[in-house]
Amino acid sequence: MTVTQFNEKVLAVISSADDIRNVTLVAEISSITRAASGHYYLELKDPQSNIRCTFFRYSASRLTFDPKPGMKVMVFGGASFYSKGGSLSFNIEWMKPYGKGEASAALEELTARLLKEGLFDAERKRALPQYPRVIGVATSPTGAVIKDIIDTVAKRFPADVLLAAAKVQGDGAPESIVAGIEALNSQKDVDVIIIGRGGGSAEDLSAFNSEMVVRAIASSKVPVVSAVGHATDKSLSDRVADAYAETPTMAAVMCTMDIDDIRRGLSFMTGKMARSLTSIIKDMRSRFAYPNARLDPRNAAASLERYGSELNRLSDRGASSVSGKLREMSSRYGILNAKLDPKRAAEKVEHHWMALDSVSETMDDSVSRMLADISRELEHRSEMLAGLDPKRVLDRGYSFVTDETGRTVTSVSGVKAGSRMTVTMRDGFVKAEVEEVTEYGRREE
Repeated sequence: MTVTQFNEKVLAVISSADDIRNVTLVAEISSITRAASGHYYLELKDPQSNIRCTFFRYSASRLTFDPKPGMKVMVFGGASFYSKGGSLSFNIEWMKPYGKGEASAALEELTARLLKEGLFDAERKRALPQYPRVIGVATSPTGAVIKDIIDTVAKRFPADVLLAAAKVQGDGAPESIVAGIEALNSQKDVDVIIIGRGGGSAEDLSAFNSEMVVRAIASSKVPVVSAVGHATDKSLSDRVADAYAETPTMAAVMCTMDIDDIRRGLSFMTGKMARSLTSIIKDMRSRFAYPNARLDPRNAAASLERYGSELNRLSDRGASSVSGKLREMSSRYGILNAKLDPKRAAEKVEHHWMALDSVSETMDDSVSRMLADISRELEHRSEMLAGLDPKRVLDRGYSFVTDETGRTVTSVSGVKAGSRMTVTMRDGFVKAEVEEVTEYGRREE
């Protein structure tokens, strides 16, 4: 007997067995999918068994409710055997709701209890870090989820991805997910955690409705993004997490900034700062320019050069005068006449040398006094110029204020409460907002 012959015999037996052709079942929907054609494909289960079912469009069109996983239903139909595939299924002719499924009732009870505790409150949700150093991920090490997250992060932002391998469905999945969350929390450099999987039936996703997983997320030291990948119904993990993403890829996008956007932002801010500094410098030059042209730096430089030239001239003249006097006295009192008495000649020369020393000392004193006067005048003018340095003004505790357009604010006229100002001080600036304006007894709030 061939496989085909065997399957045809099975089909014949099932087709002729009335006791399995017209049957009413009470069961819980384990999973259900509605095709674009309008047909439903689902699984029904009880505590011991499950069976695949078909619910074709012409019969499903009489539905009066929206069947979902976890619902308890009553269905009428019969066994159907597909001989080519050798598969047995139950063909549903009609379906009605029948109380609540055990899983659905338990989920509702848990949801109500956690809601009462405030675990789903928006107030307890934390903001995600803008620039995470390390992104922790608790998911399967072999699925597409971790690959999608790594690829997305690599394209967007230079953060590291740390995987805590976890079982995401089946027996032991809740415990494994909790262990992954706790392991990532134990790493000091993890800034945000993503948990999730790549979709599946309600039964496949049941681990993310587990109370222990929900409480582990709520207890996490760092923000958690839930990305279970099941947009039809949110899991309890989605509701308790600090952020929810429909897919793991979207979770990676939520946790990172685009590096190109950051570069553009930095370029914009750099240009804005450069323009602001240029405006401040112009304003400072305008405000602190000395009105007296004599103290203009260019005139001061010319004055310094003039005083220097005068000093050199006086110094040269003094030296020349001394040398000339020496030459004159040497000529007048030199021993030129051999007829003079040598002793008297020596006495006269000594007398005139003493006179010459006296004149020289007098001229040295005069030149020194003149140089001291010029030096004091130069020092005085230098101090006056230094006092005009804007930085010296700011060092004395003064500051200057500019408005949002960069214009200097010199009067309260035109300033209103709520205006934003920039106050520049010796070592930086602060941004401030005007709370009130007082103008000679008049007050505006």
